[in-house]
Amino acid sequence: MITTVSRRLLVWGLCKATTSPYAPTGALTQAVRGFQSLPLIDVGALVQPHSSEDLTIRAAEQLHQACRAVGFFYVYNHGVPVEVTDGVLTQAHRWFALPAEVKQQLQLSPTTHYRGYQPLGVNVTLHEHGFTPDWHEALDYYKEVDPTAVQAAGQPPSVIHGPNNWPYQLPEFTQSLKTYIHHCQQLGEAILRGIAIGLQLPPDYFAGDLAGVDGSYWVLRVINYPPLQQQDHRQAAAAARGEVGRDVQLSCGEHTDYGLLTLVNQDPGITALQVKNAEGQWVDAPPVPGTFVCNIGDMFKVITNGLYQPTLHRVLHSVRGKARVSVPFFHEPCFEAVVAPAPQLCRGRPAEYSPVRYGSHLESKVLSNFKEEVYDRAATA
Repeated sequence: MITTVSRRLLVWGLCKATTSPYAPTGALTQAVRGFQSLPLIDVGALVQPHSSEDLTIRAAEQLHQACRAVGFFYVYNHGVPVEVTDGVLTQAHRWFALPAEVKQQLQLSPTTHYRGYQPLGVNVTLHEHGFTPDWHEALDYYKEVDPTAVQAAGQPPSVIHGPNNWPYQLPEFTQSLKTYIHHCQQLGEAILRGIAIGLQLPPDYFAGDLAGVDGSYWVLRVINYPPLQQQDHRQAAAAARGEVGRDVQLSCGEHTDYGLLTLVNQDPGITALQVKNAEGQWVDAPPVPGTFVCNIGDMFKVITNGLYQPTLHRVLHSVRGKARVSVPFFHEPCFEAVVAPAPQLCRGRPAEYSPVRYGSHLESKVLSNFKEEVYDRAATA
């Protein structure tokens, strides 16, 4: 069904020159990504009920331009209360300050369905010669799924289905995380609706069985970045926004996100996230009060048939004497969703990407994220 907003977008796009982001689908091409900063987008019209069509169209247009030309953007007027975003950061700092033996009570392993705590150096960045440990520790959570219910529904099992290993040592932290997840789900749904409108897809394209709030196999990471231990000329070059090999240890190595949409809530006052443009330059993404940093993941290049491309990024925290916390929320497709190029975006050219069962894609990524020996330590602990 084409809504009034969608109809106005279609008419607007067909009347514009072919360089417009709303030009007919066949005329859309990948943008040259020579950005030097990230766009800042007001998404209030997407999260607030009864917003005007003009404001909704404006937000959708800006999201489309940002996804096409950068792959990263800030959002403000996002509707998530400041006490929720600040509260989860504060509680995370408290939990990561606990003794190592207390944190290790939540250590992830196959028996915890890869949910829970990963110590420093366990997460890795893969490269052509092997892997390099990332210098951070984290709590990893996913949508909770009962394996017996999956079996009863006739769906295949998964090693990552199960309950979450919540931080019971600080009950208020658990509640803070659940509240944060709820708000991020709502925001993710709103942004995806805006992106759908910008792509001239039905506004509810990402709802339901593809990535609807009720079924989205969301992922939450609560990450603590201590200052890098190794800080030689290579880390100094990276801090100066220079290129370094993937064998150089960073807080989190160069990568793209493997899902759909990421919302990043980060500590104020510390610049550590860097985004790579088409010239190979690393552009800082400093924290901006009252915003989330957002980026698109690998599934968007499939859905858009290559129109949107995920952007490489990395984290380098070198400020001595102060840890940095980041709480990214990943609004992902449903586990059993088959992600494929949207037919509307394949007019005039064939589909360039094969369909992907998202659950299989997620499993392959999760199982390659860690040093194998961490499983052995967890099994004998």
